[in-house]
Amino acid sequence: MKKCSGIVICLVTITFTSFAQTRTISLEEAVSLGLQNSKQLKLAQHKIDEANAQLEQAKDASLPSAKASVGYSHALMLSQSFYLPSSDGSDPKKLQLPFDNSLYQATLSINQPIFAGNQYKYAKQSADLLVQVSKLNAETDKDEIAYNIISAYINYYKLKQNQKILAQNLDDIEHKLTEIKQFESQGLATKNDVLRFELEKSNMKLSAIELENNRRIVNYNLNILLGLPDSTVIEEQDVSYKLDLNDSFQQYLAQALKDRKEMASLQYEDRLSDININKVKDEKLPTVGIGGNLYYINPTKNIVPKAGTYLAPFVVGLNVGWDISSLYKNKNKLTEAKIQKQEVTERTGIVTDQIKSEVNKSYITYKQALEKITVLQEAILQAAENERITESKFQNNLATTTDRIDAQTLLYQSRINLELAKSDATQAYYALLKSTGHIQP
Repeated sequence: MKKCSGIVICLVTITFTSFAQTRTISLEEAVSLGLQNSKQLKLAQHKIDEANAQLEQAKDASLPSAKASVGYSHALMLSQSFYLPSSDGSDPKKLQLPFDNSLYQATLSINQPIFAGNQYKYAKQSADLLVQVSKLNAETDKDEIAYNIISAYINYYKLKQNQKILAQNLDDIEHKLTEIKQFESQGLATKNDVLRFELEKSNMKLSAIELENNRRIVNYNLNILLGLPDSTVIEEQDVSYKLDLNDSFQQYLAQALKDRKEMASLQYEDRLSDININKVKDEKLPTVGIGGNLYYINPTKNIVPKAGTYLAPFVVGLNVGWDISSLYKNKNKLTEAKIQKQEVTERTGIVTDQIKSEVNKSYITYKQALEKITVLQEAILQAAENERITESKFQNNLATTTDRIDAQTLLYQSRINLELAKSDATQAYYALLKSTGHIQP
């Protein structure tokens, strides 16, 4: 049974290893993969394609329209005699009709609009602006997705850094536990001192288990975000920390108001509202078009009739139309179009305020993160010196085991806090870039 169990365990281990693939990915590669495999961006591309199709439809509307129709009619004359009244008062003239009557008829109609109140022009302009808006929306989605990927990657990086620091601290605790056990055997330490170190080691092992579980969760979510197989184990590369603030708040704000996709999108919407106003106004104008109609009328039973037994007139004409009711019906439509333009103006003010608040918050958060790093760098030096002094005192029986463990814990926590602060500052830096419309890994 033991041999069978061992074989099963080996098989399970080999199977898991074969399915789980380790892949080292840099931050830049993660962003590239995420954008390439994003379902949201693929949906945005469909929106662009749809807008382009609508633009082509607007262009097609100005092309000539052509219609063709063919018909066949068959009539049976139940009454074959028909009397035509005479104009001079004499007896009516008898007209004898055939019982079986056939009629072939065909029509070919071609019409070309010349002027339709500029409606075709406005339709093309509106469709073209909608294409630009859909592209801007796609770029906005792209920036949002890129930031989400960067945030997820940095969070994963923080977890891995915490695991490395915890592993180092476990090694230190293991070394000191071995040392305190030797002291106990020599009568220089008590059993309680050994238990304190063993308890500290157990607590760190629990932290290690929690960190590993969190890493697996974040790893799985990152696989989904990047479009990788669920079983992929991601190995991160060192992140280049962004720990400098060169430009002023006003420079970042000016860049955001100039380059944010939302502002450009609102500018297009404002132009669309202007086009809509002009479109409503020009609906009052008459329409002009030319057309031609070719008719074929064959009252015989023969599909191909003899000469002189069918009619084929070709009619060319100029069509002028004017919907007079638009002079008094379009008043409210024009009011609605003007209100829509005012709404765009108000939304522009709202979005401007939102951008200002976002840039200000991102700038202050990043600046605060940098200041926090400066303080933590000093704190880690102080914690290291405190740990060194406490260790020296312990060696000379001037400090207790509790003092020694507390000093070690402070140093461990300071290292973690510094790594977290660096990662948070980097994430805040990319949030600041995103607020200006220029996020790049």
